[in-house]
Amino acid sequence: MAIEVFGRSATLTYALAMTCVAAALLALWRCARLLLGPDGALVALLLSSVDYYLMGRGSFLNHNTVMLPFVALSAWAVLKIAAGAGWRVWLMLGLLQALGMLTKYQMGLIACANGLALLAAGVHHQPRFARHALLAAGATLLPLVPHVIWLSGHHFSTFHYAGQSLLAGLGLIARLRGAGAFLGQQLGRLAPVAIASAIAWAIDRAWRRAPPPGARAVTTGAPARAFMVMALAPLAGIILLTLGFGVAAQNHWGASSTLLIPVYLCLALRCFSNRSILSCTLAVLTVHAGAIAWNVYVWAYNPGLHHRFAARPLAALAQTYWARHQHGDIPVLIGADWEAGSLSIYLAGQPPVVPAADWSQSPWVDPETVKACGGLVIGRAGTPLEQQVPGIPGAELRDPDVVSWRDAMGRESSVQLAYLAPGPGASCGAGHPETVPGTSAP
Repeated sequence: MAIEVFGRSATLTYALAMTCVAAALLALWRCARLLLGPDGALVALLLSSVDYYLMGRGSFLNHNTVMLPFVALSAWAVLKIAAGAGWRVWLMLGLLQALGMLTKYQMGLIACANGLALLAAGVHHQPRFARHALLAAGATLLPLVPHVIWLSGHHFSTFHYAGQSLLAGLGLIARLRGAGAFLGQQLGRLAPVAIASAIAWAIDRAWRRAPPPGARAVTTGAPARAFMVMALAPLAGIILLTLGFGVAAQNHWGASSTLLIPVYLCLALRCFSNRSILSCTLAVLTVHAGAIAWNVYVWAYNPGLHHRFAARPLAALAQTYWARHQHGDIPVLIGADWEAGSLSIYLAGQPPVVPAADWSQSPWVDPETVKACGGLVIGRAGTPLEQQVPGIPGAELRDPDVVSWRDAMGRESSVQLAYLAPGPGASCGAGHPETVPGTSAP
């Protein structure tokens, strides 16, 4: 919807991503207020802002980013229920879980953690618990019915992607390595939170401004138990799935499974929440400045592909290449997902992208129309183009070429190009294929 209103652009991506991050931080602050009081909540918010996943989520928008507000808001709803909230909050919890599930199936793990948290808080002893639990379950499941109907008509295509990790069937050694690597990665990405707290502690010590023990009101009992479960159960669940069932854990799963941990550290370790707000602010600004300086250094001296990819000039070269062979705008881009998506923003008509010629990843593009209208194939340099688009026979790739561009610092960006010719007698207007929502791969 945002694309329909504003059009596709990198700026829109950043704006939407930061909106998700801001919404997640706001919800975390509301959770922290229920647990730590106003001052402690502000400290928890500041420390959460240096969580690697929140610092890094503003640069791109995907299902992991969009899921974050639903995780934090559902945690707030659980805390309100633990404090005795009525049916409206139960309904809200169910709807939040449903929306999160429609964003990414990993929300199912968060929903399980929420259920365990409610039991840990003893809400099953509340009056009308069964009725409220059924309401929340219905609010979670009913919005998923249209999605299930869609799945049944499209060969459960989204399960193929999830199954690559969930059904990996790792061996014993691989399970141990995978669990250790995943846990180590998450600890590393939470390290900025600990660093900021250590800097704040050092500032407080130097200024002798540390508040006395017990100066901050910290909630204990049922809400604290519930939050502990919500903060730790998702991460523990991924490790158990890896060790027990051979699931190949992906590092980006930590974006949602570690989201609540900084607030929980403030709750469990008073040394985190008992920092003065001024020292915590200075510490957090220091960590953010360090992250910015590091990214500037990497961009200037050791940039990866995503830092230096010259999308705009390469798009102009791709447009020139297409004009040599076909008329009108490029109807569709097929191939390397990141490169093709980056070029699409700067091409006339902003054509849709089919990653790696896998139509299940772009079901809104009709493959029959692509066969009729043709398309531009994009590949990474250094790998045979046929291997990057296995769904397209090599004989159909016309006039393969490589286009390159060097920036002012002499850094080269390049992509491979080929085109698919339109079918005989095709009439595609300006060159755009029709996009058919819900069209599956042949």
